[in-house]
Amino acid sequence: MVLDPTERRVLRAYLRAVALVEPLQRKLASQHGISLADLAAVRVLAREGEVPISAYGDALGMPRSTITNQVDRLERAGLVERLASPTDRRVTLVRLAPAGRKAVEETAPLRDSEIVTRLLALNPTDQATLADLLERVVEGPLQAASGVTIEASG
Repeated sequence: MVLDPTERRVLRAYLRAVALVEPLQRKLASQHGISLADLAAVRVLAREGEVPISAYGDALGMPRSTITNQVDRLERAGLVERLASPTDRRVTLVRLAPAGRKAVEETAPLRDSEIVTRLLALNPTDQATLADLLERVVEGPLQAASGVTIEASG
């Protein structure tokens, strides 16, 4: 694959930005035993409250098999708890465990990270533009250089 100068620039910028997140990843792993992606998932559950696992998966945009694995991992880390629905025996609920609540409430690692400092230093227009672009990268279909659309997998 041969990249043009703009494609090389965007990939180089992306990799440099990802490198800024690595210290935050290490801090989260050492303090809570989780990744930044796991923290994002735990924060969604904090917002959703006690919900069926399927609804949690929907909130994260994950298929059923993926959310089951995600909940398994978060449960092993002591961040979430499974419980039976009191109204429907077929439904399993998920909620934050005390350690999950602590991980969500402990904002210092995120707040004090270099990447967050740099992002918040951008003017509001640049922040909105960056958010729009990142959301397109995360949520949209992947457009291959050949023009063939490849659906992103969750």
